[in-house]
Amino acid sequence: MSTFGTMKARVAREMKRGELTACATAVQDSVLSAIQLVQNYRFAFNEFNEATLTASSSESFAALSRLKDSAGAVVVPAKIDTIKVLITSRDYPLTERAWAEIDAIDSGQWYGYPEWYAIHAEKIRLYPAPNQDMILKVSGVRNLMEVTAGAAAGATNGWMVDAEEMIRCIAKGNLFRDELRNPTAAGYFFGEAAKTRRELQRRATNLASSGRVRVPRMI
Repeated sequence: MSTFGTMKARVAREMKRGELTACATAVQDSVLSAIQLVQNYRFAFNEFNEATLTASSSESFAALSRLKDSAGAVVVPAKIDTIKVLITSRDYPLTERAWAEIDAIDSGQWYGYPEWYAIHAEKIRLYPAPNQDMILKVSGVRNLMEVTAGAAAGATNGWMVDAEEMIRCIAKGNLFRDELRNPTAAGYFFGEAAKTRRELQRRATNLASSGRVRVPRMI
């Protein structure tokens, strides 16, 4: 399994520049910038399903900072696909609406079972506001938070494992562009990273169900 330390050491070695060691700030920055560049893309390893938070009774807003997965870890969403509300023992999907659309009809005096939601300022707005505490179940794409500037060498996540080649290529492209001023080499590694990204996204697409039943052809 690749780790943050392993990633930095390999990038430094493959650059073949004596000044770019595994502990060099430039190498670490290049890896972190690579992650930041692609963190909002959808891959199989950064999707999350049914993370939860509690929407409080009579409150129209629920802070996304309270969203947690089944293990209790905080989930930082990059993209939200669906939100469901748990009422009694059943899940009911909410319909996404524009913030302005909800704002135009919400007088703050109507409570019940939520039907609509909008995302704004890192909050989920519900309409109508729930008439009791309710569990929201959220699915989408998450930011992976284990690898940061202050992380230990042993820190790891999907960027270090599943997307290791892509991140490594982007990091080297960053170093050639920003440190060594070699745009030709930078372009080569960015191109290789793009190929890897497309392959990772293809795998994610293949894993996803179309949701359709195909009727067999009669021969």
